[in-house]
Amino acid sequence: MFRFVLAGRYPLDPGRIPGGVEYIMYVLAEAFAERDDIDFHVVSPAKDVRAVETVERGRLRIHYVGSPCRALVPNMLSQVSPLASVIRELAPDAVNSHHIVTTAAAEMAGVRVLHTIHGVAKRELVHMSGRHLVGGLLQCYMDSKYIKRANAVMSVAQYGLDQFRHEVGSRGHVVPVPIEDVFFAVPDVKPSSGLLYVGSVHKRKNLLALLKAMKVVHETHPEAVLHVCGSLAHDDYYRRVRAFVTQNGLDHSVRLLGVVDRKTITGLLAESICLALPSKQETSPMVICQAMASGRPVVVSPVGGIPDLVTDGETGFLVDADDSEAIADRLIRLLNDFDLAKRMGAAARAVAKRHDRRQVADRILDICRSLAEDRSLQAPPPAL
Repeated sequence: MFRFVLAGRYPLDPGRIPGGVEYIMYVLAEAFAERDDIDFHVVSPAKDVRAVETVERGRLRIHYVGSPCRALVPNMLSQVSPLASVIRELAPDAVNSHHIVTTAAAEMAGVRVLHTIHGVAKRELVHMSGRHLVGGLLQCYMDSKYIKRANAVMSVAQYGLDQFRHEVGSRGHVVPVPIEDVFFAVPDVKPSSGLLYVGSVHKRKNLLALLKAMKVVHETHPEAVLHVCGSLAHDDYYRRVRAFVTQNGLDHSVRLLGVVDRKTITGLLAESICLALPSKQETSPMVICQAMASGRPVVVSPVGGIPDLVTDGETGFLVDADDSEAIADRLIRLLNDFDLAKRMGAAARAVAKRHDRRQVADRILDICRSLAEDRSLQAPPPAL
């Protein structure tokens, strides 16, 4: 039987998942655990765990691996060796890694690894500061070192492969973001004054540009309500958001909900006419795929891999991230024209079929099996 490890940050509480990559790990793990043709394990670094804790949920086995706290060694580096020990003991035929740390660990363990590119840290540094910038610089260093050492590389968008073309070479594969069945089950769009934003409250996600657009929308649609879901990543930016809402009389039109569960997200999608996300930098945002699977058009910026997801005027609108007037115009169009919203939502849902979680899992397993069967591949050499 094929022995397979999914490696990366898996949520400690699957009912409350704070980040996109953890969500993808969760969805893939659920899909792989349904299969009876693989011996499947999850290996995850964990801050709040000492040594190794193995949790079993039905057929799903999750190995949470703690790392030693060393004042002089960054956490990303100190995690590699403990993770490598667990992977070596499991002795899988292949690893699909969703974190550069687990890719480094798989290579240290001498196991064939399919690395997954989710973000492009070198393009996000300009939006970072403080400890986030330090972490981003370390991520860039490890990306440059370990991506080129993986046996194969996949990205959720061609954009990711293009950004690492020298490291990836001919070993790249595009594999879509997997989406849970519950999003495909959201009812078709209906007349509504609801709008939805899902993303961290962070300058890279550019919520302020959307709030400026809401000020314009509010003039003709005072009943419109924007629900903002996501973590408060930067206190200073959050304070600016709160101040803008208050100073512009939008307290009843903008609701800051923080991190919410998937049931809440699907409920808000069901009550919304569209999703809006005017990010300054992205690779392939999970929430855009979720909204499209739910039959909702999207108003998003044409950055990173987003143009590969959204066809302007068909499944949504592509608008410059800082053009709040244009963002407002597209939102008002959808609020005014239900037939347009319905037509675009149906087109979005049809395209989103490529994100079916079982199809994505099949594709990943096909790649990993090919790595295990390819006798021309050598185990990765020790890192220098």
